[in-house]
Amino acid sequence: MSTEQRILEAALKVFASEGYAGATTRRIAEEANVAEVTLFRKFQSKENLLKEVLLKNRAAFSSLDNLFQPEKDSDLETDLRILGKNFAKVMKDNKEDSKRRMLMFMLFEEGRRRPDVAEILSSVFQMNITRLREYFELQIKNGKMRNINSRSAAITFVSYFVYTSLVRGVFGDSFLGDSDEEIERFIDIFTNGIVKVEDTKTR
Repeated sequence: MSTEQRILEAALKVFASEGYAGATTRRIAEEANVAEVTLFRKFQSKENLLKEVLLKNRAAFSSLDNLFQPEKDSDLETDLRILGKNFAKVMKDNKEDSKRRMLMFMLFEEGRRRPDVAEILSSVFQMNITRLREYFELQIKNGKMRNINSRSAAITFVSYFVYTSLVRGVFGDSFLGDSDEEIERFIDIFTNGIVKVEDTKTR
């Protein structure tokens, strides 16, 4: 592994655990086992280092294509159940992916202050939203979904898993209970709604 790669890996770890404000270039250099001057020679500033970490991990953040490959004849609920479980598994079980996602959660707040960070985060989410929106539009065209706003549906679906992953990271698994059961409940609500069928007929 090159010196630059070591620094980027160390920066990912330190940013994810300490937050942007708490992460110092000295701490990152120590984690990478390099002199702090070497870090500055390669990246000039902590801001540049953060941007490079985000750019390097953009593909890992935008992993929906790897998580979601529906079969041609599969039904909507099965597709979404598989996608939901894959989302939850990646965010919970894979330590490297978990670090990346914890970094992303930290950067939500940082993105409010720094337009360049917000732009990178936006591009990451847009890639996933677009992929899922296209899937929903196909399901609408095929008559498997009612004619709804596909983008809003995609945002709702992705947001649920991002939020529950954050909640589990802060409060632990006991707060939400069994992951598979929670996903089943969400898929039921997402696909069937909360209004009784007989109530919708009277409107």
